[in-house]
Amino acid sequence: MNGPDWGDVLATALVGTQRRTLPAGVGRPGEDPAEALLDAAGTLTLFRRAGFRARAGLTVPEPAPDDSGIPLVSWAAAARAADLLAVDAAGYGTSNAVPVRDADGRLELLAEWLGAVHDRRVPGELLPALLEIARRHRALRPLVAAAGGSRAAWLARQRPEWAFLGASAADAHDASGAPADDAQGWELGSIGRRVGILTAVRRGGPEGEQRGRDMLADVWPTETPEDRAALLGTFATGLSPADEPVLEGALDDRRKEVRIVGLDLLAMLPDSAYARRMIERTAACVRIVGGGIQVVPPSACDKAMRRDGIVPRPPAGIGERAWWLEELLTRTPLRVWGEPEEFLALPVTDEWAAVLRRGLARAAAGQRDPRWATALTGRLTEEVAAGGRPDDRLLLEALYDALPSDALSSLAVGVLRRGLAGAAAVGVEHVLELCPRPWPEPLAEAVFGALDDLGGRRSAGWRLAGLCELAALRLPADTAARATRMAAALPSDDPMSSIVGRFADTLRFRHDMLAELA
Repeated sequence: MNGPDWGDVLATALVGTQRRTLPAGVGRPGEDPAEALLDAAGTLTLFRRAGFRARAGLTVPEPAPDDSGIPLVSWAAAARAADLLAVDAAGYGTSNAVPVRDADGRLELLAEWLGAVHDRRVPGELLPALLEIARRHRALRPLVAAAGGSRAAWLARQRPEWAFLGASAADAHDASGAPADDAQGWELGSIGRRVGILTAVRRGGPEGEQRGRDMLADVWPTETPEDRAALLGTFATGLSPADEPVLEGALDDRRKEVRIVGLDLLAMLPDSAYARRMIERTAACVRIVGGGIQVVPPSACDKAMRRDGIVPRPPAGIGERAWWLEELLTRTPLRVWGEPEEFLALPVTDEWAAVLRRGLARAAAGQRDPRWATALTGRLTEEVAAGGRPDDRLLLEALYDALPSDALSSLAVGVLRRGLAGAAAVGVEHVLELCPRPWPEPLAEAVFGALDDLGGRRSAGWRLAGLCELAALRLPADTAARATRMAAALPSDDPMSSIVGRFADTLRFRHDMLAELA
């Protein structure tokens, strides 16, 4: 159609096509004027509803790929996905009530639904909503790409904000869809777009990494401190020893936020000069002598130590020399101490034992070392139970992040079987969140045992609610019948009944959801 505006259409409709016609060129040659008017009105209405101005001369995109050979998911499965997306797509109703009310829980259910779509096709009517939710939640993007197939990739190419799904390694796009060759975006774009462009460049192998270093060097003097820190953070992509000079230079930046990024990245280079400096300092303070550990803490925090990130002023209640030692241990590669169990078994004076363990625990959490995290978790838990420092609980949770999945599950089982009261249960919810889903059978049994115990104690309602909310999304879906029996056993006037009822409803929802996709 050759572009009438709404005024032309409205005026023609008011007086009739016998007295007025649309401008020349509108409609098909020889077409009845009344039909041309209706076609124009319908077309313009679509543009108005879509929020776009009608334009002529547009290139029609290539047809969507034919994926009709792949069977569709069932009507019930599609309706359930529509409920999770909070849309009413192509006549699918909202008959499947979603028992999970919070947004994060619904996203987890949607991720499970997408992950269970095997050798089936998602209805095209749901693809726009899936692409839009994947735009807002990056963790869903691989799942949407896999479940949406070739038609989702075709649809993503039609809108720039969905380009993340059609990006390929050959295109050198980053996760936000920013192309590596966007010179205008690099010069004039927002910091988020520039970070995306530099990340995309850094994904281009050694040549891309060098180009990224050159790009950053060109703009470094004129960037604000916040932007310097953000751009330097892109070096985590393709980080290599060749980046070390840039990162060392960042240690001399006037602004703390830039120095912190440089330190964090240098700590990821195990053979860097930074690592060697830390090893040299720590080796002068911690030695194995006569089958035991001898500790001589630093006597001062000199300028070189401060440049390398050692915080000179300790927190309240901690001596300077003990704090400097802890800081050194935190930044020293753990490989220098050998096997964790052997090193930790060596005797050390009580004066320095806690400092040594805490510094090593911070190092294990920062370096994500599963062996050291496993060896230190029990020891730090004992210190938390005994009182410890105010931030020991946060450090313990950071250690959990570095534990391997089997150690996490074993830890959670032990805590749940001992009971959720007291300091031994510190951070158990965080451990359960980290355990791979669906939870293995020993962990599932321990969870149901803990739920039985908590259900008999009215004072534990808040803990029961938290455990039910988490377990409903992580337990194997085939435990739904057991949860239903647990809920049915509670009197209707029991304040716990609504909590356990919602728990059982969610497990039944997941069980039915996976059955529809089987």
